[in-house]
Amino acid sequence: RPPSPRPPGNLRARLTSFVGREVDIEVIRGDLASARLVTLLGPGGAGKTRLSQEVAETVRYAARDGVWLAELAPVDDPDAVPEAVLTAVGARETVLYGAGAEAMRAAGAERHDDPVERLAEHCGRRRMLIVLDNCEHVVEAAARLVEELLERCPELTVLATSREPLGVPGELLRPVEPVPEP
Repeated sequence: RPPSPRPPGNLRARLTSFVGREVDIEVIRGDLASARLVTLLGPGGAGKTRLSQEVAETVRYAARDGVWLAELAPVDDPDAVPEAVLTAVGARETVLYGAGAEAMRAAGAERHDDPVERLAEHCGRRRMLIVLDNCEHVVEAAARLVEELLERCPELTVLATSREPLGVPGELLRPVEPVPEP
């Protein structure tokens, strides 16, 4: 059998091996199987970003419609969080085709200016994992967005990294301790 094609996504190829976190990776994989929002919690420099990407790589094939990394560190305006995630999942331009598309386009013109609406539409029926990295400085905006998306997109799972909890119902918190120097 030929290898199954790689699902879509935007995770970058890893440049170095990742040792010492195998147990954490397995535990978080289990978390993602049972919870739709898992937040890796810990101080800056604990390795949350790298761990989230390693975990995402291991669950890639369960997320039929891809694993998408949305980096929030460069986002300084909370209002820009939905747009940043929209860009990360490659859905800036969701195009409607088929019968009735014109009517839907006309009705949705004002709605389509709203990135939260566009995201919910894009993710609605897709089975995907979004990794929301570095939520702490826009935590309220990230929490609002995640809560809305999880309510509206039944197949969506979110793995967040933050220095503080998002506080969204159903959130599973997984503390991440810095790896001790060998």
